[in-house]
Amino acid sequence: MAKASDKINQDKLKNTLSSMASMFETGRVKKMKDIITMYPTGIVAALGINYGGFMAKCAAPEKFVVEDIVKLSQILNINFDLIWRVVVKESIDNVPKRDISHLFNE
Repeated sequence: MAKASDKINQDKLKNTLSSMASMFETGRVKKMKDIITMYPTGIVAALGINYGGFMAKCAAPEKFVVEDIVKLSQILNINFDLIWRVVVKESIDNVPKRDISHLFNE
């Protein structure tokens, strides 16, 4: 039976991780969708998550959990905050504002 590492192009993964890290560090990642075409098979293998889940989270970053962001920062060897800022900014734009006025008698 083939190991997971046998299915991954190691050179391509190393190059992708380096490029992706550089993109976050230079502010070129404006939306998480910016990274989904960058060897997603290798990235999801490195993160230990499934392909569909990764794609869904990149399309709707408010679905990311802190653990996902920590793992991504670890495999990219970059500051967690670089990814966090992108995810939070996009999430603020995506999540509708909560109207809680009905909870108050005013």
